[in-house]
Amino acid sequence: MTDLTFTIFRYVFLALLWLLVYFVVRSLRKDIETFSPRKSFGHHMRDRKAQKAARKLPTQAASPTPAMGGGRASRGMHSAAPTLLTVLDGPAAGVSVPLAHSTITLGRSSSNAVVLDDEFASSHHARVYLDPVSRAWAVEDLNSTNGTVVNHHRITQPVALQAGVPVRIGSTTFELR
Repeated sequence: MTDLTFTIFRYVFLALLWLLVYFVVRSLRKDIETFSPRKSFGHHMRDRKAQKAARKLPTQAASPTPAMGGGRASRGMHSAAPTLLTVLDGPAAGVSVPLAHSTITLGRSSSNAVVLDDEFASSHHARVYLDPVSRAWAVEDLNSTNGTVVNHHRITQPVALQAGVPVRIGSTTFELR
């Protein structure tokens, strides 16, 4: 083997090693961003895009749902009732689902309205529905293994949701807007 061939192999091997290091660092960075309690720049950008999408949705003229939270506006948004379920953090970050008068199920199964590619989520983990008695949106854990956390408290029974309250399923966080 000539010196030129040997030198080319060395540089190709060195480039492959640097490529491996790049992918390892990128993977670690994504994991840290996913599980970090501090919001990243990308997270703030996804929030802004979701807020813009929520503002563009047509408002419902005859919505019987009363304003929740005692009239308090959530994070500067001026809506009477939540109209959008937005995934803030986790593998499905940026996904938004309009709130209709039907139940929204969340979990790993493809039959759910919001499919979570999350190893800590059950196949049918939780559901968000319009409570017929209180006319407020509520979340219910569907006997999942790892549970559902609403505003940093694990729930065992259905809980009414207000706009802006974080709900965590595994590494996925969503809220109503």
